[in-house]
Parts: sequence; C-alpha cells; structure tokens
Amino acid sequence: MISIIGAGPAGSYLAYLLAKQGKEVAVFEEHNAVGSPVQCTGIVTHSIEKFFRLKNEVVARRLNKVVVVSKSNRIEVNVDEIVMWRDLFDRFVSEMAVDSGAKLYLNHKFLGFNGKSIIKVKDSKTNKIKEIKSDIIIGADGPYSAVAKSAGMDMGLRHYIGMQAKVRLKMDTDAFETHFGSDFPNFFGWVVPESEDTARIGIGCFENAQEYFYKFLKSRTGKKDVICWESGLIPLYNPKKVIQSGNVYVIGDAASQVKATTGGGIIPSLKAANTLCGCIINNKDYGREFRMQSGKELLLHLKIRNLLNRFSDNDYDKLLELMAQDKVKKVLKKYDRDTPIPLVLNLILKEPRFLYFAKALLSKPA
Repeated sequence: MISIIGAGPAGSYLAYLLAKQGKEVAVFEEHNAVGSPVQCTGIVTHSIEKFFRLKNEVVARRLNKVVVVSKSNRIEVNVDEIVMWRDLFDRFVSEMAVDSGAKLYLNHKFLGFNGKSIIKVKDSKTNKIKEIKSDIIIGADGPYSAVAKSAGMDMGLRHYIGMQAKVRLKMDTDAFETHFGSDFPNFFGWVVPESEDTARIGIGCFENAQEYFYKFLKSRTGKKDVICWESGLIPLYNPKKVIQSGNVYVIGDAASQVKATTGGGIIPSLKAANTLCGCIINNKDYGREFRMQSGKELLLHLKIRNLLNRFSDNDYDKLLELMAQDKVKKVLKKYDRDTPIPLVLNLILKEPRFLYFAKALLSKPA
C-alpha cells in the first residue's frame, strides 16, 4: 500500500504512474475538492505536453509572446506558453490517477505517524481519525509539508510570498508580461491574461509583499480593485533538502522542487514524479536519482536567481538590450525555461556578451 498525501499535480501524477505499474495507491486530500483553493498562476511552457495531452477545457489561453519590462527598457519575445485553469488542471490529473486505479479520499487531513508504517488521517466529514497501514508514504502536501515535518525531514527552507489577484484589465491576450528591477526585489512581477477583460497580476517577495503588490497593481492598472485573491507560498529550491527518509518521500513543493528563476513548480514536480516512480519500482535511491535527473537543472535555475538578485536596474536594462537581438530571440523561442542548460549554452554561443552575466553562475548558491 502506497499512501500519497496531497492531490496536487505532483501527488496525482505520481499516483497515476504507480497505479499504472499495478501498485495499490491511495491519495489523501484535505480539501473537499481537488484544485481548491487556487494558489498558482497556472502558466507553463509547451514542455508540459511531453507529459499530457491537455483537454481543451483545461486551457484558458495559449500565448505566443512575452513582454519583458525593466526600468527603462521593454522588449517582446516570441514564446509558446499555455495558461491553464489551475483547478481544472489539478482535477484532470487526479482523474487520470483514479481512472488508472488509484483511490482518492477527499476531506482527509494528514495528522502524523503511528510508527513507521501507519499514518493517521482525520476525516473532516465524520471527525473520525483513521489509521492507514502504508508500506510507503509520500508527502506531496505543499511548501509547509506536514509529512516532511512529521518525518523529521523539515529544514529551514526559504519561501517567497506569492501575491496574486485576478483583476479587470484589457491587454493583448496573446502575450503575458514579466517586470524586473528594484520595484520587484529578489524576484519579479507578472501580468497574465485570462480572458478578454481579466488578468492575473502578481509578484513574489521575501518580505513587504503587500506593499510591493499594491504599488505594482496601481502602476499597471491605475486602480486597486481586485476580483479575487490567488496567493500562496513559493519555495526556493534547496539542493541540500532531504527528500527521502526510510519509507517516507517528499515531492513537488514539499521537496522545494521549483525553478528559482520563475517560481514554476509544475513541470519539475512531474519530472520528479517520473523519477520517484522509477525509484520505487526498481528500489533505487530517490535522492541520488533526482540529483542526476533534475538536480543540475534546478541548481542552474538557483544560480541564475542568485545572479539576478544582485542586478541593478541598469543591469536589467543591459540584459534586455542583448535579448532584443533577433539571433537571441531565436534561441529563446527554441529553448524554453524548462531546458535551462541548452538555453544558457546556446545564448552564450550566439551572444558572447552574456558571459558578462554568466560568469557569476560559477559562484556557490546561497
């Protein structure tokens, strides 16, 4: 019996993979519906289609441009991005798991362990506490993972406060925006169209997130009206994070498997699910296999983030000048941010002046 705590994309996709291999899998979700509450922008690269053929109802928009904005510069780059209805996407992946034989238990909150092979969960509908015998326990329960904490795998991870809201805003529905500079310390701001008159606007900050968010909201929309909030924590990748302890594993946000450059965790968690499934089936070391298969990419994202965090407004302006060249835009179109190693190498080959920035990538991560 394999128990997975959390029915987000990481947990549900892993459940799907394991169930396809004939494993007995149960997924426990504390909320009364998969995908609720929404705490994510839901924008991904076309690399997601390596894992799924997305149903049309899951896709809110397909975008072909990104507008990159610094203090004194602004460029457009052709891309291939997908904006998803995040709640529908989560349910789509969960349904794949159930259709493959996994069992889904809603309104079941993980409380802790009773020994090494028994988990305690509370059924919020009946208020009963159940004990579930499990050979393997997997925490896919987000940045403040109760599984990791209960298993002694919790460590001082850093998290961005991701403040996002839906707002009334008319913009180019084929493009999304990213904003960089001193008004977005240690991260960036984004504006993503959802429909003809609605957009998702947000920022990430380590501190003072509300102050920076409202400043950005007013400068971009001229008002402070919010339709609804979709905020959440964004883990900062930690290459030293322990992701396995005996028969307990963590995955996704619970394992800080997030791109430090963008805060995107969906595709890294799907890659990690493939890795963890293979480790369980073939009795391999998950930590080692993850480092081999995904660790180098996420470490490069972290190094790039550490570099960007030292940028001045003038540095961002210079970076955008280099990115504005046609030869650079072709590379950015060919290699998306989910393939960072060939992306960085090809950018340097096409434009050696990127070495001015890239040399700092050799420094140790913070």
